[in-house]
Amino acid sequence: MPARVAKGKLALISAAPGEFSQSVADTLRTTLRGAFHLFPAIAIWLVVLIPHNAVGLTSSHQKTDIVHMKNGDKITCEIQSLQKGQLNVKPDYTTDTIVIDWTRVERLESSQLFVITDPNGKTYSGVLAEGIQPRTITIVGRQSHTLSDESVVEISELGNNFWNSLSGNIAIGTSFTASNSQGTLTVQSGLQYQSKRNIASLSSNSQFVTQEKATNTNEITVKAAFFHQISESKWYGGAIANFLSSSEQQIALQSTLGGAMARRLIFTNRTNLSTIGGLGYTHERDDSNESGTRHPNSIDAATAVQFSMFRFKTTSFNTAVWAYPSLTSPGHFRMTLNQDIYYKFKNDFYVSLSFYDNYDNQPVSGAPSNNFGTTTSIGWSFH
Repeated sequence: MPARVAKGKLALISAAPGEFSQSVADTLRTTLRGAFHLFPAIAIWLVVLIPHNAVGLTSSHQKTDIVHMKNGDKITCEIQSLQKGQLNVKPDYTTDTIVIDWTRVERLESSQLFVITDPNGKTYSGVLAEGIQPRTITIVGRQSHTLSDESVVEISELGNNFWNSLSGNIAIGTSFTASNSQGTLTVQSGLQYQSKRNIASLSSNSQFVTQEKATNTNEITVKAAFFHQISESKWYGGAIANFLSSSEQQIALQSTLGGAMARRLIFTNRTNLSTIGGLGYTHERDDSNESGTRHPNSIDAATAVQFSMFRFKTTSFNTAVWAYPSLTSPGHFRMTLNQDIYYKFKNDFYVSLSFYDNYDNQPVSGAPSNNFGTTTSIGWSFH
């Protein structure tokens, strides 16, 4: 059951029984018109997904890899990836990808090229061969390396195909309340790219709320990052770009661009913990001309903690906290919090419950310091 914040108070939204009145229909049409604000994001998804699916249909990766299970079973297939303790494979006799619990895999064999990442963030590239000791994998490239199965955190295909390195998700949630003709539309999406040394991500979260005899509200956040691994260590250097538009807090557009360093503190098949620290330039344009702009330009410290915990094939918990203490406007502090819980119920389809909070200790005059809320949605992910 989704919930949404209205003027700083949590408003519960429930399904509406009965027939729609004319005012209900008008409210729904207004909600749908808000979706047109998402046209650029939808266009990006079409550009990404159509070629991605086309490439998947014409994949040249031969299904001759072998997965040996601890119970003695042997699966001949195409090894696609290992993420979050889930080994994704596709036999030639199925139309869908099969997800295997990594803890039940004995060893892998493949003549295809892969990139393997260990808990320290070090990467290895080459073909996969049976290890000398039980429950080990040997990566044969320019040099040979043998890793235990517990030291293999990620496996990804290596090749000239950009699309094989992409993963992402998109989710949509809607609700309507007849008592006050309130309708909501929520759209969440994300894209991630990972190569041997580079990691890039793009995510967006948009909420549109309409209500009869009340001002419509919307909130859009977009976060992008690119990091390059430094000398095969746990450290990454790169750039960040975060954007916020919130009618509730009277922010037309708040943009933060900067450089940062990131470090993986914990990196396993069950838990990921990383930190980010850097400097950012923030430009803000307020929504109300009467309020004026408090801090139109500032230099901020940009710090973040990102934590993820996974349970095989079913549940994932993701938490991200960003803090922006201003260096040029002493005493000014901003923070964003996102907490997401995902539950997969069918193949790559999932339901999610999300909580968000945007905090500013020096808000626009008349605007709340906090804008927080919860949403539920149904989504689809791909690897």
